[in-house]
Order: sequence, then structure tokens, then C-alpha cells
Amino acid sequence: MQFRSDIFWRAAKGCCPDCGAEIRSRKNPLSKWGQFANIPDRCPDCGMVLRRRDGFFLGAIVWNYTLTAFGALPLLLIAVRLGWCGEAWAIRWAILTALTVPFFIHALSWRLWIGTYYAFLPEQLPSSGRRTDD
Repeated sequence: MQFRSDIFWRAAKGCCPDCGAEIRSRKNPLSKWGQFANIPDRCPDCGMVLRRRDGFFLGAIVWNYTLTAFGALPLLLIAVRLGWCGEAWAIRWAILTALTVPFFIHALSWRLWIGTYYAFLPEQLPSSGRRTDD
């Protein structure tokens, strides 16, 4: 098994991991800010299923948790350590961060998960002969 970084980066940028077409929802008026975009069920160009069966979303939850817990929250620890804020304020900010950041990075987490999945399993892409109806 070889990691295909081209597939990962294509999906992380908001493109279909198979054909490279943009996959942002055109119905959502906030879709120009990728973090608020809904991921459509299928790629608009090649028809690849992006929202697969129940349970596939768990990888996006892992990405979301990882980015929040190891990306945003450590910044608060650094702020306390440098004396920029007190511990009471850091706790308040940590709670606010834990409740709001996952909402704002949902689409990014979903794209990173799709990219991770297909980068490790490129033979599952429709262009490799897999069915697109999943």
C-alpha cells in the first residue's frame, strides 16, 4: 500500500479525488467560504459517491477532533504559559473553542478524510474500475 499524495491534496483543496472537479455545493450561498460548504452526495462531473454509507463519516470526526484538540487548544496553553491570559480565561476560551471550532472546520475535516481514505486506497476510486453507486 502506497500513499498517493496527489489524491490527498486534490481532495483537501475541495476537488473530487477521482476527476479533480470542484465539489463545493453550488446551492449553499456560503459555499464560497469552503468551511461552511455542504459536501454534496456526488461529484458533479464524474458522479463519484462522496457521501457513502453509514459510518463513513467517522473518519471526518477523527480529523475534526484532531485539528481541534491538537491544533487550536494548544494555542491556549501557550497563551497561559507566556502570561497573555489567566487560567480562568483560558478555560473559558477552551470551552468556547471546543464548542465552536468543530462547526467551522467540518467541511475541511470531511475533505481531509476523503483525501486520506482514497490516498491510501486508490484502487477504490471509480477510475480504477470500482462502481460509482456504492
